[in-house]
Amino acid sequence: MDEEIPGRLSPYVRRPARAILPGSPAPERLLRRIGGFFLIRFLTALPDDLADAVSALVDPFERAGRLVGRLFHGPALRGGWTGEAGRLALALHGFHWTHWRCETRGPHATFTAITGKVTARPPWGRGDPGRESHTAACALRSVPWLRRRPTRVDLGFADGSWLALRMNTRADAARLRAALTGSDTGRAGRAGRP
Repeated sequence: MDEEIPGRLSPYVRRPARAILPGSPAPERLLRRIGGFFLIRFLTALPDDLADAVSALVDPFERAGRLVGRLFHGPALRGGWTGEAGRLALALHGFHWTHWRCETRGPHATFTAITGKVTARPPWGRGDPGRESHTAACALRSVPWLRRRPTRVDLGFADGSWLALRMNTRADAARLRAALTGSDTGRAGRAGRP
């Protein structure tokens, strides 16, 4: 299957440490880390930008919401950064680090799958055949019924590690599941529904 399906890493996968990101970015300076604290951001944005000040105050609640979401949705990565799943997650983070020099929450990519293999490519430069990609041998992982979501696709790897992806739509998730199992879209949508 040559179809590229847009998706992203599950937002419940923890971000890797800066030291293991591709290109080993320099650690943030102490003043920048202090400036990132929500109260400092609020106080510095207050006189000029009310919207930015409010978003700084909402940040702790967003973090708490992600924690509750992680508890509700379950883990999204098992096997650490050295396993096959971790290497695929690092490749997805690496696409964004090398292109924009930024860390992202749940980096996105386009996925191409054939039976037993998935290839992740950065979403930019579609016409460029030489753009970087990461290919991994994997299979669908069965998800416990409490954790099933229509757009969640769990990939299981030979070393026992696994990774959760979040596709943009239910149809995209069904197409990726069907491509990985080598079946038609309708049958995979019913049988492999998360």
